[in-house]
Amino acid sequence: MGPKPRPMPRAVLTAVLLCAAAVGAAPVAQARVPVAQAQAPVARSQLQRPAGAEPYVVTLAPGADPERVMRETGVTRVRFVYRDTVRGFAADLDPEQVAALWARPDVVAVERDGEVVGAPVGPSVTGRW
Repeated sequence: MGPKPRPMPRAVLTAVLLCAAAVGAAPVAQARVPVAQAQAPVARSQLQRPAGAEPYVVTLAPGADPERVMRETGVTRVRFVYRDTVRGFAADLDPEQVAALWARPDVVAVERDGEVVGAPVGPSVTGRW
């Protein structure tokens, strides 16, 4: 049997908890919408998509201007514009817009948007992290 664990000093515990709270509250990617398109958030089910349009997330190369890419490819149904951690936007796109975006050298990815559900993580999960 090993040595008995020592209790953590209250000041250290407080500092660790404050750091963890700050990291947990920090946004992963900050979305910005151009002023002309700024509006209150709308639930996905309340948005009316044009016929043939589907929700996509477009990732751009570092330094690319999302507004310029949207303007030059005719994208008008924008949900979010990403500028900080990643450059790009989420929008409803028709097949012609998807093809136009893929043809651009400053577009890294065009992916269907959707919900992702992770597997539960708990004591029964094994493996190395």
